[in-house]
Amino acid sequence: MSKLNINKIGIVSRDYRNREKNGHRDFSYAFKSILTTLDEQACDSVLFSLYTLEKRPSFDVLQILEELNIESIKAVFIEEFKDDGVKRESLEYVIYLKEKHEWREQRLTQNFARAKEIKKTVVESFKKEVQEERLFGNFTVLLCGETNIVNYKMATKKIEDQYKFSKILDKDIKVILNPIHDKMTRFEMKLKRKYLSKHKRWVVSIWNKGRSDKNGKVNMDHKNPHGWDIYYDGMEKELKPINHSVDNQGDIQIGILNLY
Repeated sequence: MSKLNINKIGIVSRDYRNREKNGHRDFSYAFKSILTTLDEQACDSVLFSLYTLEKRPSFDVLQILEELNIESIKAVFIEEFKDDGVKRESLEYVIYLKEKHEWREQRLTQNFARAKEIKKTVVESFKKEVQEERLFGNFTVLLCGETNIVNYKMATKKIEDQYKFSKILDKDIKVILNPIHDKMTRFEMKLKRKYLSKHKRWVVSIWNKGRSDKNGKVNMDHKNPHGWDIYYDGMEKELKPINHSVDNQGDIQIGILNLY
């Protein structure tokens, strides 16, 4: 298990409605430019929203990372998916870690997406996985709806940790990275992220923009147009996107979060 600590995170979101310049509905056409930009900004890690890269033999991330010869970035977080042109299907989540000048990968899969899918047997297996495979130096990863590990209790209108998940996060875990596919609209999701950020911990959630409802209407989030939520010690933090030359500012948005 890597003991890598992350301190300056580049977070990258996009509007995923359109097929991009290279014919793939993913970040691949701008992937190198994004990494180069954030490496120049001395970021040590890069967190992409999910549905990051369509899996295909012609796009080898390890090879790209080696060829770019980046100096500051030590961790890159992406999701592989397959795409039939209409529907995207998640495959594996991949963490690329640089140790002793060599890149390696660690693969994860999402355990549950909705609160109703959580049962005690599932939770115990998930907690074991987190302890054995997801506790890095100062951070861990909760994929999308895995933040439902804590629950909202209607009677008290408060978040509770009924499965004692927080107890497996030792004092060294200062960051929870929470990449997401689409914006979650249920009010309790923000409350869960705030709860998980208590005790001076960061929670970084990021998603793709452009999701449409069953009538084809796109939900334009004017209160949070960037595609991310940041929390620290139970409080929401504002993070504005930076100006960049990667692509149209409306399609790809980049934020840089300094943790210390």
